[in-house]
Amino acid sequence: NELGAIGRGINDLSENVKMLMDKKVQDEKERQELEYQILQSQINPHFLYNTLNTIKWMATIQGSDGIADMSTALSRLLKNIAKSRENLITLREELSLVKDYFTIMKYRYGGTIDMELVITDDSVYDARVNRFSLQPIVENAIFHGIEPKGGTGIIRITAERMEQEDGQILLVIKIWDNGIGMDQEQIRNVLNGDAELSNDFFRHLGVSNVNRRIKHSFGSLYGISILSEPGEYTETCFTLPYRTEKNNTEIESRI
Repeated sequence: NELGAIGRGINDLSENVKMLMDKKVQDEKERQELEYQILQSQINPHFLYNTLNTIKWMATIQGSDGIADMSTALSRLLKNIAKSRENLITLREELSLVKDYFTIMKYRYGGTIDMELVITDDSVYDARVNRFSLQPIVENAIFHGIEPKGGTGIIRITAERMEQEDGQILLVIKIWDNGIGMDQEQIRNVLNGDAELSNDFFRHLGVSNVNRRIKHSFGSLYGISILSEPGEYTETCFTLPYRTEKNNTEIESRI
């Protein structure tokens, strides 16, 4: 019995040693993989920007205006993606991101899509909105609205201030497209996050995600709503409190 106990102890010890050795090998593999990822992340982003600028100037010299425009737009987008992760920016800055994104998409679709910006009150440009909040809506309009319908596509963005009866001022942004539209079930799926099919960087910033970010930043009374007529149009409406950098203390305290 005593010899049997010793034997079992040796077997257990051997098994523990084997487990420790396996874990050490696995840890070493993970360490090497992490070092490789860190090395990749250390590539200077300025190298990418400088390369894009070189492509831009070469295209300009050769008269390839489309390539120059796309390179410039992509360079600005990359800079905005790589820079600080501030949550709130001005509507002016957000619209600049949307314009750069749309420039790339317009060339991709051979000029068959167009975007209109309708703003009659310049004060809305200073309003604070969530960073990368409008772009996912424009992306959905292109890929899931206009592209399946075919033909010429139009996206119209409007923004205005609206004063409520209690004196509160709202910022209302609407993004309209003449795509295939959605029924009520599809609208619910989009708002719940069940129909977001993007496969690139912006997949993390889908419609339901934007809606949650708005509510987190401004409160549960604000967010996104969608109106749509199948085969005709889709209109996505942002309802936000009108806030500028000067009166943004309340918002910043939430973030």
